[in-house]
Amino acid sequence: MFRNIFVLSMSCLALLGCKANVLEIDLSEKDLRSAASGDTEMVSFEAKFSTFGELDDAQKAQVSALETILEKYIAVDDFELATTDMGFEVIIEGEIPLTSNPNENSAYYLLVSPSTVMADYKLVQFHTGGDFDKMATEMQAINFMLAPDAYHPTTFKLKADALNIIATAVEKDGDSHLLWQRNIDGRERFKFAGGVYDNIGAGLYFK
Repeated sequence: MFRNIFVLSMSCLALLGCKANVLEIDLSEKDLRSAASGDTEMVSFEAKFSTFGELDDAQKAQVSALETILEKYIAVDDFELATTDMGFEVIIEGEIPLTSNPNENSAYYLLVSPSTVMADYKLVQFHTGGDFDKMATEMQAINFMLAPDAYHPTTFKLKADALNIIATAVEKDGDSHLLWQRNIDGRERFKFAGGVYDNIGAGLYFK
């Protein structure tokens, strides 16, 4: 009995130390071209974490401490802790940099760089910067299980007027594609999850 309670408590405490259920990032053709030209843009994101069980006051205090740490390293606009039918959910909204600077220190950012495998294309990819390790260390100081994952199931929500996209190992509209290429005029969603994306950041090619 005690062991079950202990495991449940640890699962609750590790909420932000596991992968997000979903990380959605808003991108636009304008921002991509701006970043490719050397400017840094801030793009919006929403991340959702959920798990089973209930939080007691001590655990809620730890979640509050995590919020404080996140706000040191990420531009957080909203941090919501909500009860669900099966447990609880944390929803985080904010902004991360979109840049062509490979030395960006932000905990999380999107890097635009020339493709080394597809001529005339640029790659935009999710990365962690120097502040990520600092953030992880502070979170682990609260609880050793709270080390944040570097990479999460990621969906790019892209708005474009005339942008050619190549996406590999991607899910679109419920269908999986080894390779997807098309000119975009409007809004498209690209989901990258599982497999190799557990170890590297989601990315797609554009020109």
